[in-house]
Amino acid sequence: MPAPAPSKAATPLLEQRFSFLFHRMAARVASIGNQHFKKHKLNHYSARILVLLLEHRELRNGELVELMLLPQSTISTQLLALNKRRLISRRRSRQDNRSVIVSLTPAGLVVAQDCDMLSARVQDELAQLFDADSLPEIYALLQRMEQRLAEMEQDSLHPFSD
Repeated sequence: MPAPAPSKAATPLLEQRFSFLFHRMAARVASIGNQHFKKHKLNHYSARILVLLLEHRELRNGELVELMLLPQSTISTQLLALNKRRLISRRRSRQDNRSVIVSLTPAGLVVAQDCDMLSARVQDELAQLFDADSLPEIYALLQRMEQRLAEMEQDSLHPFSD
């Protein structure tokens, strides 16, 4: 059961709310990445797709939609651009002809490794802010917050009209 909404007096200013801070952190990560990725003519979405393919070897379009939490149309647009640049290959699944499986090409592997190095550098920089013993607890907290947000997606939190 969802926790009751905090009273109006307890609600912090927007700049101090989790949602706004997450937004700012995501925007900064994207900005850092986009500065680096522009040499590959990528954006942070396409770079993340390449790193996911590096880690998973191959993924279906639907799996990318689920992992990235982006609309199918956005994933499709990104995959078309990556395919056009020959960084990924796409093939139909033998089990289900409707399903498209995506994997890295040799050129995509090189770019994905570069993108992964930047992601690892950002990860390391942020992890250094915390005591190593507290990192598992911090990851668990962030995962619980992400899970709660996933649950909230299913709810009508604040109807604007009846």
